Amino acid sequence: MRQRHEWFGPDALATLYRTYLVASLVVTMGIPIAVTTLAEDIPWYVPAGLAGLTIGLLAFIWWWSAAYARSVGFRLTDDEIESRGGVWWHSQSTVPYSRITNAETKQGPITRRFGVGSVAIQTAGQGAQSTAELTIQGVADYEELREQILESVREGGPEPEGTGGTTHTGTADEATLDALLDEVRAIRERLE
Repeated sequence: MRQRHEWFGPDALATLYRTYLVASLVVTMGIPIAVTTLAEDIPWYVPAGLAGLTIGLLAFIWWWSAAYARSVGFRLTDDEIESRGGVWWHSQSTVPYSRITNAETKQGPITRRFGVGSVAIQTAGQGAQSTAELTIQGVADYEELREQILESVREGGPEPEGTGGTTHTGTADEATLDALLDEVRAIRERLE
């Protein structure tokens, strides 16, 4: 269980990003290097240049993934989840527990290999948006973290402003409905 009000980071995010990016770089650059090396009419410096470019990109990916993983952080407070991160462009966001509608865990084959997963937080008011409002990636205790977040949602946050501490039950008494109907009729008469 994560402690409230303490920032925590992902457990294996740099390793995951390095794996994804290096694999894609090997595929996208390995094929051209192999083809240019095996071709007889291409000068030697073309595959050497591609290899140098690949090594440079690998070095950049190695540095960037570690820098990004160090910048990412999450914090569970009494009434919201806070996140921050970014190497060049820093971002911060908060998601109140009162707006959370779903928390979903995800674990693919590569994340399973590293023993980590992610928690995708979805909120009310997202409309037709199918992506999560906030995703906590690369954490080992992702299932327990999801349960902790859902428990905080079930406990409920502070009372919404303007309710005066009263709870709306979803039912209206007959006098309220009659008053509403009278008001709608009065509006209709004014419009006619």
